[in-house]
Amino acid sequence: MKKNLKKKLACELSCAIAVTMAFQLTGCSGSGDSESSAASKEEVESSESAEDQTLVVSYSADTGDLNPHAYDSPMWVQSLVYEGLTRFVDGEVVGGIAESWDISEDGKTYVFHLDPDNMFSDGTPVNAEIVKKNFDAVLSNKERHDWMETYQVLDSVDVVDDYTVQLNLSAPFSGLLQELSLSRPVRVGAEAMFPEDGDTSEAIAEPVGSGPWKQVEHVESQYALFERNDNYHGTKPSYQYLKVMIIPDINTSANSLKAGEIDMIYDIESQMTGDVYNELVSAGFEANLSDPVTTNMILVNTNSGPTKELEVRQALEYCIDKESISENIFGGLQPPADYLMNPKTPYCDVPDMTVYEYNEEKAEELLDEAGWTLEEGSDVRTKDGEELVLRFLYEGDNDSVKTMGQVIQAECADVGIKIDLVAQDATNYGNSQKEGLFELLQAETWGDPFDPHSYMSSFRVSSHGDYAAQLGLENKEELDAAITTALNSTDEKEVEENYQFVLKTLTDQAVYVPVTYTTKAYVYNKDTVSDVSYNTYLDVPYETFTVNK
Repeated sequence: MKKNLKKKLACELSCAIAVTMAFQLTGCSGSGDSESSAASKEEVESSESAEDQTLVVSYSADTGDLNPHAYDSPMWVQSLVYEGLTRFVDGEVVGGIAESWDISEDGKTYVFHLDPDNMFSDGTPVNAEIVKKNFDAVLSNKERHDWMETYQVLDSVDVVDDYTVQLNLSAPFSGLLQELSLSRPVRVGAEAMFPEDGDTSEAIAEPVGSGPWKQVEHVESQYALFERNDNYHGTKPSYQYLKVMIIPDINTSANSLKAGEIDMIYDIESQMTGDVYNELVSAGFEANLSDPVTTNMILVNTNSGPTKELEVRQALEYCIDKESISENIFGGLQPPADYLMNPKTPYCDVPDMTVYEYNEEKAEELLDEAGWTLEEGSDVRTKDGEELVLRFLYEGDNDSVKTMGQVIQAECADVGIKIDLVAQDATNYGNSQKEGLFELLQAETWGDPFDPHSYMSSFRVSSHGDYAAQLGLENKEELDAAITTALNSTDEKEVEENYQFVLKTLTDQAVYVPVTYTTKAYVYNKDTVSDVSYNTYLDVPYETFTVNK
Protein backbone atom coordinates (compact mmCIF):
# COMPACT_ATOMS: atom_id res chain seq x y z
CA MET A 1 0.00 0.00 0.00
CA LYS A 2 1.43 3.36 -1.00
CA LYS A 3 1.58 6.36 1.30
CA ASN A 4 -1.25 8.22 -0.45
CA LEU A 5 -3.53 5.18 -0.25
CA LYS A 6 -2.75 4.80 3.45
CA LYS A 7 -3.72 8.41 4.12
CA LYS A 8 -6.80 7.84 2.00
CA LEU A 9 -7.74 4.97 4.34
CA ALA A 10 -7.29 7.20 7.39
CA CYS A 11 -9.54 9.82 5.83
CA GLU A 12 -12.12 7.21 4.75
CA LEU A 13 -12.26 5.77 8.28
CA SER A 14 -12.58 9.23 9.77
CA CYS A 15 -15.26 10.20 7.26
CA ALA A 16 -17.18 6.99 7.93
CA ILE A 17 -17.29 7.86 11.61
CA ALA A 18 -18.28 11.43 10.77
CA VAL A 19 -21.20 10.27 8.58
CA THR A 20 -22.41 7.91 11.31
CA MET A 21 -22.15 10.64 13.94
CA ALA A 22 -23.88 13.19 11.78
CA PHE A 23 -26.78 10.73 11.36
CA GLN A 24 -26.86 10.01 15.10
CA LEU A 25 -26.66 13.66 16.06
CA THR A 26 -29.73 14.47 13.95
CA GLY A 27 -31.60 11.17 14.33
CA CYS A 28 -31.33 10.24 18.04
CA SER A 29 -33.94 11.27 20.54
CA GLY A 30 -31.60 12.03 23.46
CA SER A 31 -30.54 10.21 26.61
CA GLY A 32 -33.69 8.14 26.94
CA ASP A 33 -33.93 9.19 30.60
CA SER A 34 -35.88 12.43 30.34
CA GLU A 35 -38.70 11.07 32.51
CA SER A 36 -36.41 10.20 35.41
CA SER A 37 -34.67 13.55 34.95
CA ALA A 38 -37.97 15.38 35.29
CA ALA A 39 -39.34 13.08 37.98
CA SER A 40 -36.48 13.55 40.45
CA LYS A 41 -36.35 16.90 42.22
CA GLU A 42 -39.04 18.59 40.05
CA GLU A 43 -39.29 21.35 42.61
CA VAL A 44 -35.52 21.88 42.36
CA GLU A 45 -35.37 22.27 38.60
CA SER A 46 -38.49 24.42 38.34
CA SER A 47 -37.49 26.90 41.02
CA GLU A 48 -36.04 30.25 40.01
CA SER A 49 -34.11 30.56 43.27
CA ALA A 50 -30.33 30.41 42.99
CA GLU A 51 -30.39 28.09 46.00
CA ASP A 52 -32.35 25.53 43.97
CA GLN A 53 -30.36 25.62 40.76
CA THR A 54 -29.23 22.29 39.26
CA LEU A 55 -26.31 21.71 36.92
CA VAL A 56 -26.98 18.62 34.77
CA VAL A 57 -23.97 16.87 33.20
CA SER A 58 -23.42 13.57 31.42
CA TYR A 59 -21.01 10.75 32.14
CA SER A 60 -20.45 7.47 30.32
CA ALA A 61 -20.63 5.05 33.27
CA ASP A 62 -22.42 4.56 36.57
CA THR A 63 -21.05 6.50 39.52
CA GLY A 64 -20.71 3.38 41.68
CA ASP A 65 -20.67 2.95 45.45
CA LEU A 66 -18.43 5.97 46.22
CA ASN A 67 -16.06 3.95 48.40
CA PRO A 68 -12.92 6.14 48.71
CA HIS A 69 -10.80 3.14 49.70
CA ALA A 70 -11.67 1.05 46.62
CA TYR A 71 -11.77 1.27 42.83
CA ASP A 72 -15.43 0.82 41.87
CA SER A 73 -16.31 4.48 41.31
CA PRO A 74 -14.96 7.05 38.85
CA MET A 75 -12.16 9.01 40.48
CA TRP A 76 -13.69 12.43 39.77
CA VAL A 77 -16.95 11.34 41.44
CA GLN A 78 -15.11 10.22 44.58
CA SER A 79 -13.48 13.65 44.61
CA LEU A 80 -16.89 15.33 44.76
CA VAL A 81 -17.62 13.77 48.14
CA TYR A 82 -14.25 13.20 49.84
CA GLU A 83 -11.12 15.19 50.62
CA GLY A 84 -7.55 14.07 51.16
CA LEU A 85 -4.86 15.61 53.34
CA THR A 86 -3.67 17.52 50.25
CA ARG A 87 -5.09 18.61 46.88
CA PHE A 88 -3.48 19.06 43.48
CA VAL A 89 -4.51 22.39 41.93
CA ASP A 90 -3.06 24.09 38.85
CA GLY A 91 0.01 21.84 38.88
CA GLU A 92 0.82 22.29 42.57
CA VAL A 93 0.15 20.49 45.86
CA VAL A 94 -1.98 22.58 48.21
CA GLY A 95 -3.77 21.95 51.48
CA GLY A 96 -6.89 19.79 51.64
CA ILE A 97 -7.99 18.56 55.04
CA ALA A 98 -4.55 19.65 56.24
CA GLU A 99 -3.88 23.37 56.47
CA SER A 100 -0.11 22.85 56.67
CA TRP A 101 2.53 20.21 57.30
CA ASP A 102 6.07 19.69 58.58
CA ILE A 103 8.59 17.21 57.18
CA SER A 104 11.53 15.80 59.13
CA GLU A 105 15.05 16.21 57.75
CA ASP A 106 15.30 12.52 56.89
CA GLY A 107 11.99 12.65 55.02
CA LYS A 108 10.47 9.85 57.10
CA THR A 109 8.07 11.80 59.30
CA TYR A 110 5.23 14.02 58.08
CA VAL A 111 3.15 15.99 60.60
CA PHE A 112 -0.14 17.37 59.24
CA HIS A 113 -2.04 20.18 60.93
CA LEU A 114 -5.77 19.88 60.24
CA ASP A 115 -8.36 22.63 59.89
CA PRO A 116 -10.14 22.58 63.30
CA ASP A 117 -13.29 24.12 61.80
CA ASN A 118 -13.69 21.45 59.12
CA MET A 119 -16.71 19.11 59.36
CA PHE A 120 -18.09 16.21 57.38
CA SER A 121 -21.41 16.66 55.62
CA ASP A 122 -23.15 14.99 58.59
CA GLY A 123 -21.76 17.60 61.00
CA THR A 124 -19.11 15.41 62.68
CA PRO A 125 -15.56 16.80 63.03
CA VAL A 126 -12.72 16.00 60.63
CA ASN A 127 -10.18 15.28 63.35
CA ALA A 128 -6.97 13.30 63.76
CA GLU A 129 -8.76 10.20 65.07
CA ILE A 130 -10.91 9.78 61.95
CA VAL A 131 -7.94 10.48 59.65
CA LYS A 132 -6.00 7.72 61.41
CA LYS A 133 -8.98 5.34 61.17
CA ASN A 134 -9.15 5.85 57.40
CA PHE A 135 -5.44 5.27 56.86
CA ASP A 136 -5.42 2.24 59.16
CA ALA A 137 -8.34 0.71 57.23
CA VAL A 138 -6.40 0.98 53.97
CA LEU A 139 -3.14 -0.19 55.55
CA SER A 140 -4.88 -3.37 56.69
CA ASN A 141 -5.41 -4.21 53.01
CA LYS A 142 -2.35 -2.51 51.56
CA GLU A 143 -1.56 -5.40 49.20
CA ARG A 144 -4.49 -4.19 47.10
CA HIS A 145 -2.72 -0.87 46.61
CA ASP A 146 0.78 -2.05 45.74
CA TRP A 147 0.96 0.38 42.80
CA MET A 148 1.18 3.26 45.31
CA GLU A 149 4.53 3.96 46.88
CA THR A 150 2.71 5.60 49.81
CA TYR A 151 1.47 2.26 51.10
CA GLN A 152 4.82 0.60 50.49
CA VAL A 153 6.63 3.02 52.82
CA LEU A 154 3.87 4.01 55.28
CA ASP A 155 4.47 2.14 58.55
CA SER A 156 1.95 3.75 60.87
CA VAL A 157 -0.20 6.79 61.61
CA ASP A 158 -0.24 8.50 65.01
CA VAL A 159 -2.64 10.96 66.60
CA VAL A 160 -0.55 13.82 68.03
CA ASP A 161 -3.52 15.81 69.31
CA ASP A 162 -7.13 16.41 68.26
CA TYR A 163 -6.17 18.13 65.01
CA THR A 164 -2.62 16.94 64.37
CA VAL A 165 -1.77 13.64 62.72
CA GLN A 166 1.64 12.09 62.02
CA LEU A 167 2.61 9.72 59.19
CA ASN A 168 5.63 7.52 59.91
CA LEU A 169 7.50 6.17 56.88
CA SER A 170 10.04 3.37 56.59
CA ALA A 171 11.80 5.31 53.82
CA PRO A 172 11.49 8.79 52.30
CA PHE A 173 9.08 9.17 49.37
CA SER A 174 9.60 12.20 47.11
CA GLY A 175 6.04 12.01 45.78
CA LEU A 176 4.16 11.56 49.05
CA LEU A 177 2.36 14.91 49.14
CA GLN A 178 1.38 14.45 45.50
CA GLU A 179 0.02 10.92 46.07
CA LEU A 180 -1.92 12.08 49.12
CA SER A 181 -3.94 14.29 46.75
CA LEU A 182 -5.22 11.30 44.74
CA SER A 183 -8.92 10.50 44.81
CA ARG A 184 -8.31 6.98 46.15
CA PRO A 185 -7.46 5.22 48.36
CA VAL A 186 -6.18 8.13 50.48
CA ARG A 187 -9.35 10.21 50.84
CA VAL A 188 -11.02 10.45 54.24
CA GLY A 189 -14.59 9.46 55.12
CA ALA A 190 -16.66 10.07 58.25
CA GLU A 191 -17.37 7.55 61.01
CA ALA A 192 -20.79 6.99 59.41
CA MET A 193 -19.04 5.69 56.29
CA PHE A 194 -17.53 2.68 58.07
CA PRO A 195 -19.33 -0.69 58.23
CA GLU A 196 -19.73 -2.35 61.61
CA ASP A 197 -16.52 -4.36 61.27
CA GLY A 198 -14.54 -1.29 60.14
CA ASP A 199 -13.37 -3.06 56.96
CA THR A 200 -13.88 -0.75 53.97
CA SER A 201 -12.09 -3.00 51.49
CA GLU A 202 -15.35 -4.48 50.17
CA ALA A 203 -18.07 -1.97 51.06
CA ILE A 204 -18.96 1.12 53.06
CA ALA A 205 -22.11 1.86 55.07
CA GLU A 206 -22.85 5.15 53.30
CA PRO A 207 -20.83 7.78 51.40
CA VAL A 208 -20.16 10.59 53.89
CA GLY A 209 -17.22 12.91 53.30
CA SER A 210 -16.13 16.52 53.75
CA GLY A 211 -15.94 17.46 50.06
CA PRO A 212 -18.05 20.11 48.33
CA TRP A 213 -20.90 17.69 47.52
CA LYS A 214 -22.95 14.95 49.19
CA GLN A 215 -24.88 12.29 47.33
CA VAL A 216 -28.64 12.40 47.98
CA GLU A 217 -29.97 10.06 45.29
CA HIS A 218 -28.59 7.33 43.04
CA VAL A 219 -30.46 5.27 40.46
CA GLU A 220 -28.01 2.76 39.07
CA SER A 221 -27.15 3.22 35.38
CA GLN A 222 -29.49 6.23 35.18
CA TYR A 223 -28.30 9.13 37.32
CA ALA A 224 -26.77 10.31 40.58
CA LEU A 225 -27.85 13.50 42.35
CA PHE A 226 -25.48 15.47 44.56
CA GLU A 227 -26.41 18.32 46.88
CA ARG A 228 -24.11 21.11 48.00
CA ASN A 229 -22.36 20.33 51.28
CA ASP A 230 -22.93 23.46 53.34
CA ASN A 231 -20.32 22.25 55.85
CA TYR A 232 -17.58 22.36 53.21
CA HIS A 233 -14.64 24.47 54.41
CA GLY A 234 -13.53 25.48 50.92
CA THR A 235 -15.29 27.46 48.21
CA LYS A 236 -18.91 26.34 48.37
CA PRO A 237 -20.86 25.88 45.13
CA SER A 238 -23.19 28.80 44.37
CA TYR A 239 -25.87 26.39 43.11
CA GLN A 240 -27.60 23.65 45.05
CA TYR A 241 -27.54 20.45 43.00
CA LEU A 242 -25.27 18.60 40.58
CA LYS A 243 -27.00 15.87 38.60
CA VAL A 244 -24.91 13.30 36.72
CA MET A 245 -26.84 11.59 33.92
CA ILE A 246 -25.44 8.22 32.83
CA ILE A 247 -25.20 8.33 29.02
CA PRO A 248 -22.69 5.78 27.66
CA ASP A 249 -22.53 7.10 24.09
CA ILE A 250 -20.96 10.46 23.18
CA ASN A 251 -23.41 10.95 20.30
CA THR A 252 -26.39 10.53 22.61
CA SER A 253 -24.79 12.97 25.04
CA ALA A 254 -24.44 15.48 22.20
CA ASN A 255 -28.11 15.06 21.30
CA SER A 256 -29.08 15.53 24.95
CA LEU A 257 -27.07 18.74 25.10
CA LYS A 258 -28.71 20.06 21.94
CA ALA A 259 -32.16 19.13 23.29
CA GLY A 260 -31.52 21.00 26.54
CA GLU A 261 -31.73 17.82 28.65
CA ILE A 262 -28.21 18.34 29.99
CA ASP A 263 -26.13 21.51 30.41
CA MET A 264 -22.65 20.14 29.85
CA ILE A 265 -20.47 17.35 28.51
CA TYR A 266 -17.29 17.21 30.56
CA ASP A 267 -15.41 14.52 28.68
CA ILE A 268 -13.31 12.85 31.37
CA GLU A 269 -13.13 9.59 29.40
CA SER A 270 -11.82 11.20 26.17
CA GLN A 271 -14.76 9.90 24.15
CA MET A 272 -15.10 13.19 22.29
CA THR A 273 -14.18 13.08 18.61
CA GLY A 274 -13.34 15.99 16.38
CA ASP A 275 -16.59 15.47 14.46
CA VAL A 276 -18.82 15.66 17.54
CA TYR A 277 -16.82 18.57 18.94
CA ASN A 278 -17.08 20.60 15.72
CA GLU A 279 -20.76 19.72 15.34
CA LEU A 280 -21.51 21.17 18.79
CA VAL A 281 -19.40 24.26 18.11
CA SER A 282 -21.38 24.81 14.90
CA ALA A 283 -24.59 24.46 16.92
CA GLY A 284 -23.51 27.40 19.09
CA PHE A 285 -22.20 25.65 22.22
CA GLU A 286 -19.13 26.83 24.11
CA ALA A 287 -16.29 24.34 23.62
CA ASN A 288 -12.85 24.19 25.23
CA LEU A 289 -9.89 21.84 25.39
CA SER A 290 -7.54 21.30 28.30
CA ASP A 291 -3.80 21.39 27.85
CA PRO A 292 -2.32 17.92 27.11
CA VAL A 293 -3.15 15.62 29.99
CA THR A 294 -1.80 12.14 29.18
CA THR A 295 0.09 10.41 26.37
CA ASN A 296 -1.91 8.06 24.14
CA MET A 297 0.61 5.43 23.12
CA ILE A 298 1.29 1.89 22.02
CA LEU A 299 2.96 -0.30 24.62
CA VAL A 300 5.33 -2.76 22.92
CA ASN A 301 6.04 -6.06 24.65
CA THR A 302 9.76 -6.83 24.81
CA ASN A 303 8.99 -10.30 26.13
CA SER A 304 6.59 -11.71 23.52
CA GLY A 305 6.87 -12.83 19.90
CA PRO A 306 8.73 -10.78 17.27
CA THR A 307 8.72 -7.63 19.43
CA LYS A 308 11.40 -9.25 21.57
CA GLU A 309 13.72 -7.90 18.87
CA LEU A 310 14.84 -4.27 19.18
CA GLU A 311 14.82 -3.76 15.39
CA VAL A 312 11.16 -4.76 15.16
CA ARG A 313 10.25 -2.36 17.98
CA GLN A 314 12.22 0.46 16.36
CA ALA A 315 10.61 -0.26 12.98
CA LEU A 316 7.21 0.27 14.63
CA GLU A 317 8.38 3.67 15.88
CA TYR A 318 9.24 4.75 12.34
CA CYS A 319 6.24 3.37 10.43
CA ILE A 320 3.43 5.06 12.41
CA ASP A 321 2.38 8.46 11.05
CA LYS A 322 1.38 10.40 14.17
CA GLU A 323 0.53 13.59 12.27
CA SER A 324 -1.99 11.71 10.13
CA ILE A 325 -3.55 10.00 13.16
CA SER A 326 -3.80 13.29 15.05
CA GLU A 327 -5.56 15.03 12.19
CA ASN A 328 -7.64 12.29 10.60
CA ILE A 329 -8.65 10.23 13.63
CA PHE A 330 -8.82 12.76 16.43
CA GLY A 331 -9.74 15.79 14.35
CA GLY A 332 -6.78 17.73 15.74
CA LEU A 333 -8.10 17.44 19.32
CA GLN A 334 -5.05 15.35 20.27
CA PRO A 335 -1.70 16.76 19.04
CA PRO A 336 1.10 14.39 17.92
CA ALA A 337 3.38 13.13 20.70
CA ASP A 338 7.15 12.65 20.49
CA TYR A 339 7.75 11.50 24.07
CA LEU A 340 6.31 9.00 26.53
CA MET A 341 6.11 11.73 29.18
CA ASN A 342 5.32 15.29 28.25
CA PRO A 343 8.55 17.28 28.88
CA LYS A 344 6.49 19.71 31.00
CA THR A 345 6.04 16.93 33.56
CA PRO A 346 8.37 17.47 36.56
CA TYR A 347 11.74 15.68 36.18
CA CYS A 348 10.86 14.50 32.64
CA ASP A 349 12.50 17.06 30.34
CA VAL A 350 15.27 14.72 29.17
CA PRO A 351 18.21 16.24 27.19
CA ASP A 352 19.07 14.61 23.86
CA MET A 353 16.09 12.28 23.94
CA THR A 354 15.66 10.13 20.82
CA VAL A 355 12.73 11.22 18.63
CA TYR A 356 11.51 8.74 16.03
CA GLU A 357 10.29 10.64 12.97
CA TYR A 358 7.88 8.97 10.54
CA ASN A 359 10.10 7.19 7.97
CA GLU A 360 8.89 4.03 6.20
CA GLU A 361 12.25 3.49 4.46
CA LYS A 362 14.05 3.46 7.81
CA ALA A 363 11.53 0.94 9.15
CA GLU A 364 12.10 -1.32 6.14
CA GLU A 365 15.89 -1.10 6.52
CA LEU A 366 15.69 -2.15 10.17
CA LEU A 367 13.51 -5.15 9.36
CA ASP A 368 15.82 -6.18 6.51
CA GLU A 369 18.86 -5.98 8.80
CA ALA A 370 17.08 -8.14 11.37
CA GLY A 371 16.44 -10.84 8.79
CA TRP A 372 12.73 -10.25 8.29
CA THR A 373 12.39 -10.52 4.51
CA LEU A 374 9.51 -9.80 2.19
CA GLU A 375 9.28 -12.44 -0.52
CA GLU A 376 7.98 -11.51 -3.96
CA GLY A 377 4.20 -11.83 -4.10
CA SER A 378 3.85 -11.80 -0.30
CA ASP A 379 2.43 -9.01 1.87
CA VAL A 380 3.93 -10.24 5.15
CA ARG A 381 7.62 -10.52 6.07
CA THR A 382 8.96 -13.85 7.28
CA LYS A 383 11.99 -15.09 9.20
CA ASP A 384 12.90 -18.75 9.71
CA GLY A 385 9.46 -19.72 8.46
CA GLU A 386 7.63 -17.42 10.90
CA GLU A 387 5.41 -14.58 9.70
CA LEU A 388 5.81 -11.13 11.23
CA VAL A 389 2.39 -11.01 12.92
CA LEU A 390 1.66 -8.90 16.01
CA ARG A 391 -1.39 -8.89 18.30
CA PHE A 392 -2.74 -5.37 18.97
CA LEU A 393 -5.04 -5.31 22.00
CA TYR A 394 -7.48 -2.52 22.84
CA GLU A 395 -10.69 -2.01 24.77
CA GLY A 396 -13.50 -2.62 22.30
CA ASP A 397 -15.89 0.16 23.33
CA ASN A 398 -13.77 3.09 22.13
CA ASP A 399 -14.43 3.93 18.47
CA SER A 400 -11.52 6.37 18.18
CA VAL A 401 -9.01 3.83 19.46
CA LYS A 402 -10.46 1.15 17.17
CA THR A 403 -10.06 3.49 14.19
CA MET A 404 -6.52 4.38 15.29
CA GLY A 405 -5.74 0.66 15.39
CA GLN A 406 -7.07 0.19 11.86
CA VAL A 407 -4.87 3.00 10.55
CA ILE A 408 -1.80 1.61 12.36
CA GLN A 409 -2.67 -1.78 10.90
CA ALA A 410 -2.56 -0.26 7.40
CA GLU A 411 0.65 1.66 8.11
CA CYS A 412 2.42 -1.46 9.38
CA ALA A 413 1.22 -3.39 6.33
CA ASP A 414 3.16 -0.90 4.19
CA VAL A 415 6.42 -2.33 5.56
CA GLY A 416 5.34 -5.98 5.72
CA ILE A 417 4.11 -6.22 9.33
CA LYS A 418 0.72 -7.88 9.83
CA ILE A 419 -1.31 -6.53 12.76
CA ASP A 420 -4.15 -8.59 14.23
CA LEU A 421 -6.57 -6.23 16.00
CA VAL A 422 -8.08 -7.80 19.12
CA ALA A 423 -10.95 -5.96 20.86
CA GLN A 424 -11.52 -6.98 24.50
CA ASP A 425 -13.85 -5.99 27.30
CA ALA A 426 -12.37 -4.20 30.31
CA THR A 427 -11.89 -7.39 32.37
CA ASN A 428 -10.10 -9.38 29.68
CA TYR A 429 -8.10 -6.34 28.65
CA GLY A 430 -6.82 -5.98 32.20
CA ASN A 431 -6.01 -9.69 32.49
CA SER A 432 -4.14 -9.69 29.17
CA GLN A 433 -1.97 -6.82 30.41
CA LYS A 434 -1.09 -8.64 33.63
CA GLU A 435 -0.23 -11.85 31.82
CA GLY A 436 1.67 -10.15 28.98
CA LEU A 437 -0.57 -11.72 26.31
CA PHE A 438 0.11 -9.12 23.66
CA GLU A 439 2.73 -7.69 21.37
CA LEU A 440 1.07 -4.28 21.10
CA LEU A 441 -1.31 -2.68 23.57
CA GLN A 442 -3.10 0.66 23.42
CA ALA A 443 -2.47 2.48 26.68
CA GLU A 444 -2.06 5.92 28.27
CA THR A 445 0.13 7.52 30.87
CA TRP A 446 -1.81 8.58 33.96
CA GLY A 447 -1.51 12.38 33.95
CA ASP A 448 -1.57 14.79 36.90
CA PRO A 449 -1.19 14.19 39.77
CA PHE A 450 -0.02 10.61 39.09
CA ASP A 451 2.91 11.54 36.83
CA PRO A 452 5.72 10.85 37.21
CA HIS A 453 5.83 9.25 40.67
CA SER A 454 2.76 6.99 40.81
CA TYR A 455 2.86 6.04 37.14
CA MET A 456 6.52 5.09 37.12
CA SER A 457 6.18 3.33 40.46
CA SER A 458 3.69 0.99 38.75
CA PHE A 459 6.42 -0.15 36.33
CA ARG A 460 7.73 -2.32 39.17
CA VAL A 461 4.34 -3.98 39.88
CA SER A 462 3.58 -7.31 38.18
CA SER A 463 -0.15 -6.57 37.81
CA HIS A 464 0.54 -3.81 35.28
CA GLY A 465 1.04 -4.04 31.52
CA ASP A 466 4.13 -1.82 31.71
CA TYR A 467 5.85 -4.37 33.94
CA ALA A 468 5.02 -7.20 31.53
CA ALA A 469 6.18 -5.19 28.51
CA GLN A 470 9.55 -4.37 30.11
CA LEU A 471 10.38 -7.91 31.24
CA GLY A 472 12.38 -8.63 28.08
CA LEU A 473 14.87 -5.84 28.80
CA GLU A 474 18.25 -7.02 30.02
CA ASN A 475 18.47 -4.16 32.49
CA LYS A 476 14.90 -4.41 33.85
CA GLU A 477 16.21 -4.78 37.40
CA GLU A 478 18.41 -1.70 36.97
CA LEU A 479 15.41 0.32 35.76
CA ASP A 480 13.33 -0.77 38.74
CA ALA A 481 16.17 0.12 41.10
CA ALA A 482 16.47 3.58 39.52
CA ILE A 483 12.74 4.16 40.03
CA THR A 484 13.02 3.08 43.65
CA THR A 485 15.96 5.44 44.18
CA ALA A 486 14.01 8.34 42.66
CA LEU A 487 10.97 7.61 44.81
CA ASN A 488 12.96 7.30 48.03
CA SER A 489 15.31 10.24 47.53
CA THR A 490 15.11 13.63 49.21
CA ASP A 491 17.60 15.08 46.70
CA GLU A 492 15.82 16.76 43.76
CA LYS A 493 18.80 16.26 41.46
CA GLU A 494 18.99 12.56 42.25
CA VAL A 495 15.25 12.18 41.61
CA GLU A 496 15.58 13.88 38.22
CA GLU A 497 18.68 11.92 37.15
CA ASN A 498 17.07 8.57 37.88
CA TYR A 499 13.75 9.33 36.22
CA GLN A 500 15.57 10.65 33.16
CA PHE A 501 17.72 7.51 32.99
CA VAL A 502 14.56 5.38 32.98
CA LEU A 503 12.82 7.46 30.32
CA LYS A 504 15.87 7.58 28.05
CA THR A 505 16.40 3.82 28.33
CA LEU A 506 12.76 3.00 27.56
CA THR A 507 12.84 5.35 24.57
CA ASP A 508 16.09 3.95 23.17
CA GLN A 509 14.71 0.45 23.63
CA ALA A 510 11.47 1.45 21.84
CA VAL A 511 9.20 0.04 24.54
CA TYR A 512 6.62 2.79 23.97
CA VAL A 513 5.38 4.36 20.75
CA PRO A 514 3.94 7.76 21.78
CA VAL A 515 1.16 8.66 19.33
CA THR A 516 -0.79 11.69 20.60
CA TYR A 517 -1.14 13.80 23.71
CA THR A 518 -4.70 13.49 24.99
CA THR A 519 -6.76 16.51 25.91
CA LYS A 520 -10.07 16.72 27.77
CA ALA A 521 -12.94 18.50 26.05
CA TYR A 522 -15.71 20.30 27.88
CA VAL A 523 -18.68 21.58 25.91
CA TYR A 524 -21.58 23.41 27.49
CA ASN A 525 -24.57 25.67 27.07
CA LYS A 526 -23.11 29.12 27.72
CA ASP A 527 -26.59 30.47 28.46
CA THR A 528 -26.89 28.26 31.53
CA VAL A 529 -23.28 27.66 32.65
CA SER A 530 -20.26 29.94 32.99
CA ASP A 531 -16.89 30.17 34.77
CA VAL A 532 -16.04 26.65 33.57
CA SER A 533 -12.44 25.51 34.03
CA TYR A 534 -10.23 22.41 34.07
CA ASN A 535 -7.97 21.16 36.86
CA THR A 536 -7.25 17.43 36.57
CA TYR A 537 -9.40 14.60 35.26
CA LEU A 538 -9.77 13.19 38.79
CA ASP A 539 -10.72 16.48 40.44
CA VAL A 540 -13.23 18.47 38.36
CA PRO A 541 -13.86 21.83 40.10
CA TYR A 542 -17.65 21.84 39.70
CA GLU A 543 -17.92 23.87 42.89
CA THR A 544 -16.38 26.86 41.08
CA PHE A 545 -18.75 26.81 38.08
CA THR A 546 -21.67 29.25 37.87
CA VAL A 547 -25.19 28.15 36.91
CA ASN A 548 -27.40 30.79 35.30
CA LYS A 549 -30.89 29.28 35.24
